[in-house]
Amino acid sequence: CESDSGFAIQNQGDLDTISSCSTLEGDVIIQGSIGTAALPGVTRIKGSLIIKNATSLVSFSADSLQIIDDELSLTDLTILDNLNLPVLTQVGSIYFVTLPALSEITLTTGISKVDSLYISDTALETLSGINVVDVDTFNVNNNRDLQAVDGALKTVKTSLEVSYNSETVEVSFDNLIWANNVTFRDVSSISMSNLTAVNGSMGVYNTTIDSLVIDNLETVGGALAISHNNELTDLEFASLVTISGALDITNNSALTSITGFPKLKTVGGAIDIGGALSNVTFPSLKSVRGGATFYSSVYMDCSKLKALHKKGVIQGDDYSCRAAKSSSSSGSGSGSGSGSATGTASGSDASGTIAASGTGSSSDSGSPQIAFSGVSIISAFAAALLSLL
Repeated sequence: CESDSGFAIQNQGDLDTISSCSTLEGDVIIQGSIGTAALPGVTRIKGSLIIKNATSLVSFSADSLQIIDDELSLTDLTILDNLNLPVLTQVGSIYFVTLPALSEITLTTGISKVDSLYISDTALETLSGINVVDVDTFNVNNNRDLQAVDGALKTVKTSLEVSYNSETVEVSFDNLIWANNVTFRDVSSISMSNLTAVNGSMGVYNTTIDSLVIDNLETVGGALAISHNNELTDLEFASLVTISGALDITNNSALTSITGFPKLKTVGGAIDIGGALSNVTFPSLKSVRGGATFYSSVYMDCSKLKALHKKGVIQGDDYSCRAAKSSSSSGSGSGSGSGSATGTASGSDASGTIAASGTGSSSDSGSPQIAFSGVSIISAFAAALLSLL
């Protein structure tokens, strides 16, 4: 069955009319007040399947549908809680937005081919049945109940993003070899054990991960940013050699050292590293084409970093390393003093002399001690007084 203008569906009767066609050429657009919808006989849609603004729709099934050439788009279906696509294997793109009641999708065979996937604001707990290997875009965000994002992904041509889902969501893409841009926000764990290259930029933000280990990653074609991960204590990029953009590792409050970049040689942009860091080392670093800023709220020895700047490894004009002063300190002090006093009393027939001498010393307490010797002042005055009598 073919329609240049597409197939507009308002009720189940409209679907029944086209269900006898194994292939539909044109877009199928379902909207309106339909409550349940079934498309039982169609195996392929040479176009898109679009369901939108059907606020009464509770259930949709397409038991025989295997291929959708263009887009599978479901938007603003506020009470849809049953989506049954048991034999669907191939879709041009998946676009699910504002499906707050949808907690599960039946994908028995599993989708193995899709160019682009965008899932936002659903009640899905997993992405079970989405087994794609190569995609252009993979974006999963704002799914409050999502507990795991994993799969067979090997390559991502444009962007991979998992953001603002449940704070306990675990991310695992252990088959992933390369991606263009990678972004993770608000996740509890990240595993990408076979990732070797990120052609664009990579960012990890606001997570609850305590360890980020990506030991096979060799190159980042853009920037690498790891920021505001308050439980992060371990950071390991054992094979990373080149970052073509900037390196930003800041505001990770539990991270006390950065020593997990043993092979890093080149940073094409600037370096910005800060936190409560006591140790920052890059033993293989040969070239930083931008400036570098290092700062720590605790004591950190800046001498090795300063040496990189002096050697010309850090080529940008701006360089600084600021850290709290060492808590250890010592001090000592000593002092000594001496004094003398003489006095003469005279009358018409008598004279007297008063003399005093003393030495004193002061310890660190700063309290002087003075001792007098010689003729006492009292005795001298007494002798002078008697001579007048």
